[in-house]
Amino acid sequence: MNASLGRFTVILLLLFSSMVGAADYSYSLHLSKRSLYLKEPMVVTFDINQTDSSKVMFFDFDIDAGDSFFVHRLDKDVDEAYHARRERYTYLVYPLKSGKLRMKFDLLVRRGNDELLTTAFTGGRYNVKAVETDDRHEPLPSPEIEVKPLPVDADLAGSFDVSRTLGADEVESYEPLYIDVRVRGNGYIPDLKKIDWLPPLPGVRLFSDKPKISVSYTKEGMSVDALFRYALISQRDYEIPKLHLTAYDTVRKRAYTIDLDAVKVHVKAVEASALLDKENRPPPVESPLAVIKRFLTLFLIFSAGWISAVLTLRLRRHFRAVTEKDEWSERVKSSKDEREIMMLLLLKDADRYRDTIERLERALHKHERIDLKRIKREVLNEG
Repeated sequence: MNASLGRFTVILLLLFSSMVGAADYSYSLHLSKRSLYLKEPMVVTFDINQTDSSKVMFFDFDIDAGDSFFVHRLDKDVDEAYHARRERYTYLVYPLKSGKLRMKFDLLVRRGNDELLTTAFTGGRYNVKAVETDDRHEPLPSPEIEVKPLPVDADLAGSFDVSRTLGADEVESYEPLYIDVRVRGNGYIPDLKKIDWLPPLPGVRLFSDKPKISVSYTKEGMSVDALFRYALISQRDYEIPKLHLTAYDTVRKRAYTIDLDAVKVHVKAVEASALLDKENRPPPVESPLAVIKRFLTLFLIFSAGWISAVLTLRLRRHFRAVTEKDEWSERVKSSKDEREIMMLLLLKDADRYRDTIERLERALHKHERIDLKRIKREVLNEG
């Protein structure tokens, strides 16, 4: 009997810990994993719901990464229901240290009310004040996760495919040899920049371009398509060394190696005299008429582009204004009471709808009778 009561108590505590909060909101915090490998992806989901319908509330949630985690926000979904705000935050997290780690969170709750919003927005277009709210950082639990070290001493964590492409295997002296190293896959991407994909070679001048790295983030982790470009110049034969890396796939839980074979490059000797021009050919001198013609052509091209850009911008603004007006009109039509339509007018243009806002305020605070349908028609006709 006592054992059953104890288990029942534990279940109640677990349920309570998954959906808790203050008197005016509730939240739930979910970690996709509590035990994982170093640099293995996990997903953290945080849901928060306003429960006090008498307030205007805003939330902001974040994860304290510190030096123990890599954190990337995947999504923030907000339901701006009137006095019933709901938000969901989704994060992709990679632990960067092994051992028992505690995750820390920051939750900011901003509390206000309709009167504060009314005070902030009434008073004219040039007399708008910031919305005054009571801002508080609310305490959240710090769950502990167990991070296991990788089973092997790995250069990379994830599943990657590496290829190397040479422009040729034979070049002339002073002629650059271009080499591309391409990396595709899923895993912890920042480690890619730590790899020496093409080490310095004795007697060879090495030039590298800025890496082109395209990264996408999903609940499964980070995906990458990276390109590392190099150019080599030498006067004698050389060899591009073999590349050997050890990696661990944290999803399939397996170790593997990445190997690129060594490549010998033959450099053909070229006489220095062959590199010089045998004739002196200065650029031809343009006539004044040709210069003027070229200038006018460039001016016409520039003018046409500028006019096209201006027209495109004006058309976009026009269509955007029409769309926003239609959306706002639908919200006015669907408003249920005086308070809701008053908030729409305050946010739209408090100065323009001053008379209507004052009528709605009298209806709310002095209980004057009004025809809400008639007010909607007036607002829509005026808008």
